[in-house]
Amino acid sequence: MEDKKPSPFVDLMSGGVWLALAIAIVVISWKMDRLAHLQASIYTAPALVPGLLGIAIAIMGVLLILRSVRAGALSQPHLAIGNIRDHWRVLTALALCFVFAIGLIGSGMPFWLAAALFIAAFVFVFQFEDRKAAGTLLRGAGLAVVFGLVCGGAIHYVFQELFLVRLP
Repeated sequence: MEDKKPSPFVDLMSGGVWLALAIAIVVISWKMDRLAHLQASIYTAPALVPGLLGIAIAIMGVLLILRSVRAGALSQPHLAIGNIRDHWRVLTALALCFVFAIGLIGSGMPFWLAAALFIAAFVFVFQFEDRKAAGTLLRGAGLAVVFGLVCGGAIHYVFQELFLVRLP
């Protein structure tokens, strides 16, 4: 696979998207219930982690914007989309995420099973070419299923039992 560096203009646009997403995360986190009626401290508020992650994403977005401007993004605005086949990984990841959020979680399936199926499918799809070339496709499928089940169960346990977050 050929690693081509994105143009500075693409970095500028990406930084803008990340910054906008981060601002939305911080705003929504700020509006979340702080559970003051339960005498919860600020450190146990459900919005603390998403808010901190939003701030971190915003910082990275600003750094990406600054780097792209320094590299000449404003002097040569050129957006090369390229062939859709070049972006199959991003499109496949987005499709799998939509299937997880809308199809699996939205169907009322237990969260641990939905997470296990999503993780197993993700691992299998993105290792498919390498496993096929190595002749270990069946072994890869088995490992993806085991990995999915272990991770799905671990995620469920950590959030339900340790963080006391009720999952769908």
